[in-house]
Amino acid sequence: MLGDRRVYRYFTGQHATEFTALLETGLLDSFVKSGAVIGTKPIAIEEAAELYRAAPDIGLVVEHPRIPFISYVYEWPFEMLKAAAIRSLEILQTSLDKGFILKDATPYNIQFVGLNPLLIDVGSFERYEEGIPWMGYSQFCHTFLNPLLLQSITGVPFQMWMRSSLEGIDPVHLNSLIPLRHKLRKNVFIDVVLQAWFSRRYVSRRSDAPKLRERSIPKGVITGLVNRLTKSVSGLKRRGKAHSTWLDYEEQCHYEPEALQFKDRFVEEALAKARPRMVWDLGCNVGRYSVMASRCADYVVAMDSDEATVGALYERIRGQQTNVLPLTVDLMNPSPGQGWAQEERRGLGERGAADFVLCLALVHHLAISGNVPLSKIVEWLSTITEAGVVEFVPKSDPMVQALLRTRQDVYSGYTQDAFEEALREQFEITDVACLPKSERVLYQFCHKQR
Repeated sequence: MLGDRRVYRYFTGQHATEFTALLETGLLDSFVKSGAVIGTKPIAIEEAAELYRAAPDIGLVVEHPRIPFISYVYEWPFEMLKAAAIRSLEILQTSLDKGFILKDATPYNIQFVGLNPLLIDVGSFERYEEGIPWMGYSQFCHTFLNPLLLQSITGVPFQMWMRSSLEGIDPVHLNSLIPLRHKLRKNVFIDVVLQAWFSRRYVSRRSDAPKLRERSIPKGVITGLVNRLTKSVSGLKRRGKAHSTWLDYEEQCHYEPEALQFKDRFVEEALAKARPRMVWDLGCNVGRYSVMASRCADYVVAMDSDEATVGALYERIRGQQTNVLPLTVDLMNPSPGQGWAQEERRGLGERGAADFVLCLALVHHLAISGNVPLSKIVEWLSTITEAGVVEFVPKSDPMVQALLRTRQDVYSGYTQDAFEEALREQFEITDVACLPKSERVLYQFCHKQR
């Protein structure tokens, strides 16, 4: 629920009473102070009576701070999903110690603010009842553990699977993909092989299927399960870095030192002058310019289609930068609206726009690898930003020649003049600079004054 661009959540009936009890324990407040859970401020009825009339039987309204940019699990690299899983388990363990439990365990309840995974679904907390099992175990396996195991064991990135299946990866499917030697590992056998067997065994939902709430599960068993999962997830490492094309780009890029220094200075000066609120670094690679932008902007969303590269960026700046959000995004096929009525998970373009865009060494990939006309690229930029810096890489450049090596050159419209014409059609060009010892050109632009 949004009001005056503020974010509210309401609780009705018994849920309001239970959540008020949680607030009174101080547990939620301790999570907020530690940066594990989103800020939650109760709003008194006399402060906002209209909010209490928004739906029947509202007993409590709370306010949350706005998340700078919403992201989803299928946009996170391996390292970010792992961090989100550990955060979820840590909150669960602490809650159990204080007499509460999380009834849900899905990465859609986590949002990253910069590099910090934050639980945003405060309605997931409920008082623990002795003997009741942790009902979120299966969901945790489907949406956290199984995607991580898929990539850790097979090297297959989980993003494509998670994007097409919002409920995660079923253990039956994962079990069929894992080599036998990995199935014999204790945790894999328990969380995948056995779960797959149970799933097949009771797929018909016959009357003899066990009902979890009819079985008394001691609290110590749940605590042991959470500890085991935490240890298991913490020990997982990505596999498949060797498959990345772009991890060594900075070392192998075709820039003379003088040209790179010039480019750095041009971009830095443009950012310092603009002082933007939100920057999108498109094709960020390992984040050279994302980090630069973070010193001038309130928030930076760093996007690249190469999952391993985005994971390397996350590792590179973890503990250093708090206002950079690294995301795995293929700009040729960005995340669409998904879920019920295609509105549960918003498409990339529906989650807000940038004040400033960095589009460096990217246009030639979109135009040649993606077959997108220059005019369409610039037109798209005009829908997502007010200003920015864009780099044009001519056909004579070694990187473009590498792209043309495996395709017929049918790109007669790919010229600097055509690009400038397209750029002037949508924007005002405020600065142009040719890189020293290079034919690459940098443009600073902003929307035309109307």
